[in-house]
Amino acid sequence: MATITLPPLGQTRPSAPPAPSFSAFPYDGYVPEGGDGIHDPAVIAFAGRYFCFCTGPGFCTVRSSPDLMHWKVEGPVLPETPAWLRDASPGHRSIWAPEALKVGDGLRLYYCASARFGHNESWIGVAECPHFDSNHPTRGWRDLGVILSSKDGQDNFNAIDPSVLIDPNGRHWMVFGSYWSGVYSAELDPSTGKLKDASPKGRTLIATNPPDRANGIEAPCRVFRAGYYYLFVNYGLAAQGVRSTYQIVVGRSKDPQGPFVDSTGKSMTDGGHEVVVNSSSPMFGPGGGVEFQDSTGRWLMSYHYYDGRKFWHDHVWGLPTLQVREMIWSDDGWPSPGLPITPETVALARLANANPVGEWIQQVDFGWVVKLSIRADGTCSIGDAQRGSWTRSGDRLQFSWPKSGLPGEAWIDDVQLASGGNYFVGRNQARAIIRGVRQEPG
Repeated sequence: MATITLPPLGQTRPSAPPAPSFSAFPYDGYVPEGGDGIHDPAVIAFAGRYFCFCTGPGFCTVRSSPDLMHWKVEGPVLPETPAWLRDASPGHRSIWAPEALKVGDGLRLYYCASARFGHNESWIGVAECPHFDSNHPTRGWRDLGVILSSKDGQDNFNAIDPSVLIDPNGRHWMVFGSYWSGVYSAELDPSTGKLKDASPKGRTLIATNPPDRANGIEAPCRVFRAGYYYLFVNYGLAAQGVRSTYQIVVGRSKDPQGPFVDSTGKSMTDGGHEVVVNSSSPMFGPGGGVEFQDSTGRWLMSYHYYDGRKFWHDHVWGLPTLQVREMIWSDDGWPSPGLPITPETVALARLANANPVGEWIQQVDFGWVVKLSIRADGTCSIGDAQRGSWTRSGDRLQFSWPKSGLPGEAWIDDVQLASGGNYFVGRNQARAIIRGVRQEPG
């Protein structure tokens, strides 16, 4: 792995994180203040501030932040579990994966609970705060009750992980589910926040993970951008610490009910997907969050990762940790991971450097981190062995790397400059993510 060396903030580049914050790729191991121990974080921007709801003890503890880097615990949304849920599942452990939706001047909070981990005896409920006060985020909430349930031995879906989108026509759409038969979509009544059609006909299957025998797919989130609906889901296992295999993948559709497809046109019901974020030590198993826009229009994604530097519980290493990362959109409309929001990356974005010539750190497909040299004569190299060429068009760079043993064939990395020209991200023709961060020469 390459050693990251960046001068202090007062100089031309931000300094590298200190040794305890080391990560194979710069900034992937960032931990915001108050970000330890957070699982399934759903962040929303409201009235100039950010609010995070997550899985945990108590009824949906909310945290607030002015900048995504410093988080303060405000308290639970409700003082106790609603009576309907206590009656339905006296032994349930906690509220899972809550997510807030802005409705008028207030928020609606969709949440779920399960009777037992790994079983589909589950419920999705909704609470609301009709006039949300960003200075007092725990005031004014009321529970509206259950909106969907699933039962062991009876239903082949799991009523967890709700996420709701309001489309450009004002219609409300919920995605939910995990494992079993996959992820579903259902329309909600905007006035009540509950299902328009509670029968099986009101549910549409929109994504599965066929290669995984256990059908490991969950934590869906749907957003709308530039004429497309994007469905983000997690493949793999969560809650296993550093052994977690979560990764965030995406497909898109012109219709909120699908079909959602990847860049080759393969449907997400057949396993089609594009990878957005995967493990990059010490960031293991990233997922369980949401994609959203802030008040400036910037696209962000919040999720947890399991921090390989920290102990969690029992014999499990890898503490769940909040991270918020910028999301970069390609010219052909696919999302890629930008840098996490950290004091260093905020400073980095302000240091405009239009010329890509220099020394970089690069990572392909979330794998080994290598040193990349970009030269003014149009050549480039990785270490002392691999040599290629590069061209530029606007804020896009294209690297060409000859394929070993295949004369005339090349790997093509098509990437986009971001963060003031100090970062790039894109994909190659195999759709693997290519990331790079500039370093100071020498």
